[in-house]
Amino acid sequence: MAWKDTLLSPSFRGAAFEVLRTRDMGKAAVAGHHYPYRDGGEAEDMGRDMRRIEIVAVLWGPTYESALDTLLKALAARGKGELVHPVLGPVQAQVEDWDVSHTAERPNYAEVTMRFVVPGEAAKFFDRAWPKADAKAEAARTGAAAVLERVTAAAKNAKAMSTAGLGGLSNLRALATGVVTSGADIVTAPAAWAADVTSLVSGFIGLKNFAGSSLLSDYSAVLSRLSGLFGSSSSSSSSSSGPGGSGGSGGSSASAAVTPAAAAAAAEAQTQVQAHVQLEAALGVAEAAQLVLESEAQTPTLTPAQIEDVAATSREQLQNSITTYRALYPLELSRAVTEPVKDVAAAVQDAAAAVLEARPPLITHNVAARTCPRLLAHQLYGDHTRAAEIQRLNALADPNFLTPGQELKVYAR
Repeated sequence: MAWKDTLLSPSFRGAAFEVLRTRDMGKAAVAGHHYPYRDGGEAEDMGRDMRRIEIVAVLWGPTYESALDTLLKALAARGKGELVHPVLGPVQAQVEDWDVSHTAERPNYAEVTMRFVVPGEAAKFFDRAWPKADAKAEAARTGAAAVLERVTAAAKNAKAMSTAGLGGLSNLRALATGVVTSGADIVTAPAAWAADVTSLVSGFIGLKNFAGSSLLSDYSAVLSRLSGLFGSSSSSSSSSSGPGGSGGSGGSSASAAVTPAAAAAAAEAQTQVQAHVQLEAALGVAEAAQLVLESEAQTPTLTPAQIEDVAATSREQLQNSITTYRALYPLELSRAVTEPVKDVAAAVQDAAAAVLEARPPLITHNVAARTCPRLLAHQLYGDHTRAAEIQRLNALADPNFLTPGQELKVYAR
């Protein structure tokens, strides 16, 4: 398949741009040895040198100044960053130098020539990796931990907040038995409590294989269990803090002890804890979707509709978390979480698009005569082993017989 069919959207450290041309250079590291009174010398192969990439980016239009400013800030940042090469895919690259060119004949237009080196072991050309959301998910967790630290410090009912935190962890422990956590209290150590939530969600996802015939069932299990957390956490917490929880003759005194203000503070604490757990669950679903898409990039087992469904359900969970944070917190707090979550959703969508675009387009094929998938695969592609592909795309009730006039979805080539 030609690279024009699998182009990725180029960027560096998240700063997007369009590409005029690229140059990818590799060379051998050679050590020369010379001897006195002897012509010539010896060349010793020291392996491959660092790979070098040159990209000429184009920024144009009424908003090119802000786009150029964003790109230049990304280039000026210290250390390595993720470079998404339009043809070769993402790599961790170090900026070597860059220059910006403007011409009088082309206003609102700039060309930026960027040169990068890829440190470490030399990477192969076309060693493509699909877009990932790991760094963006960590940014969302960092923002959520900062929000959690602020709300726990300002909690009106520390005991209710602590109870809500225990409830949130207990539901996750039921999913990921065997995962060791710190047991930190959300009020005294909110960052450690948030790390426990992350560990439990990751531990649950780690129990799945995400390979072969279990790929879709593993994802469905993660989606079902993580998205089903929220009703149980709120009910368990509210029942433990209710005025009549102990029953018996003490009911009236307990009712008198719980004021409307205390009840409201307890409900607020429960909502804030649930928002954080919901965010981690959504990020967990997105991680599971990434694992599905990475497996699909290596060995196709799903139909295009199933791939689209994985991306859509993952993005739905992330959108629910964004909606929750926007409703619960003021803009200056919620943006620290919602903006990186948007980036996670975009990365999942880009990965799904990359998987789909790497495959030939689907067409409708009308069966001309009675046949079977193996014979049809030989007729269409000259490769009878692609019969399983035809079966997968059409979910055939009887894969042994195909009748004349039957419509099938098949890849164009």
